[in-house]
Amino acid sequence: MLLFIRVFLLLYGIIALATGFMGATTHYNPDLSTPMQDNNHRYVAAIWASMSLAFFYVAWNPSEVSLFRFLMIALFIGGTARALALINYPPTPIIIFGILLELIPTTFMFWMHTQLLKTGKL
Repeated sequence: MLLFIRVFLLLYGIIALATGFMGATTHYNPDLSTPMQDNNHRYVAAIWASMSLAFFYVAWNPSEVSLFRFLMIALFIGGTARALALINYPPTPIIIFGILLELIPTTFMFWMHTQLLKTGKL
């Protein structure tokens, strides 16, 4: 169970770093967004990229219960927000994949982490 948790924490960290970096450094296109939208997008992307540090830290130190739970809940809330946004546009396979990646493994990881805590294996 702990290996599964660590692998997915590293995966989430890599995803956060890559997508956050791409969002923060993308070219500005005035035809697609206003300066304020672009600025907000870059801000959120940088926060997302910086969360990779937390994923990597918890992968290395899985006994950090509060930070682990915060990360799992944050991912779950993000996945829920993505799912709710599907009322505005049709889903694509990549959007469905992202939603499933944020909802399903986080739930299992939260449960497995709790089981490891109860048995004293962390």
